[in-house]
Amino acid sequence: MPLLEILSNNRRFIVTGLLVFFSLGFFGFFPESDRLSPVFQGFIVSIVFFLVIPVFYSKIVLKESLKNLGFQKGNLTAGVLAGIVSIVAAGAAVVWLAFTFPEFRGRYVFPVLVETNFLWFVLYELVLVSFVTLLYEVFFRGLVMFLWLRALGIFSVLIQTALFLGFASLNYAVSWQMAPLLIFSPFAGFIAYRSGSIWYSFAASWAFLFLADVFFLILR
Repeated sequence: MPLLEILSNNRRFIVTGLLVFFSLGFFGFFPESDRLSPVFQGFIVSIVFFLVIPVFYSKIVLKESLKNLGFQKGNLTAGVLAGIVSIVAAGAAVVWLAFTFPEFRGRYVFPVLVETNFLWFVLYELVLVSFVTLLYEVFFRGLVMFLWLRALGIFSVLIQTALFLGFASLNYAVSWQMAPLLIFSPFAGFIAYRSGSIWYSFAASWAFLFLADVFFLILR
């Protein structure tokens, strides 16, 4: 089969893959402005590349329903069961790591207000943690798993996990602070794969991160 015909037949797969790598690469090498806070800039760039671009690409470019990004009800039973099992398994891993490696407890830190004020902790979990979790779900489970790698089945879970690890290494450096997110990445992918929806993986990811934060606050 001629090369041009192969490219034509797989155009959607190739273009989506290029979009994924462009987004991750551009995010990693985005030039920061001295006029704005790096945290604020990172937040805005994350919204653009992890939420706006995937939704725009699905709705405007591909002219497809957002269901193809995982914005659908999916399989309730599979999503809930996979979520519960994943939270328990990942939670056990975090507890084991925390007691096996004391530096994990010491280097997993919170903003001062979050650690000392209950109201700020609640706002931190409900607003910041939940929103960042949603961004990752839309991109890594929605764009990567469902829109790009759906045909690969269970292997899409492994690939999105590898991409998330690469993204974290490139932008944040692999550290104990990132451990809960890294631990739950394959579980989130599995939940999305089993349920056919990002809503269950989002809910489970947020619940796991919330419980992990509560656990580390208790250890303080």
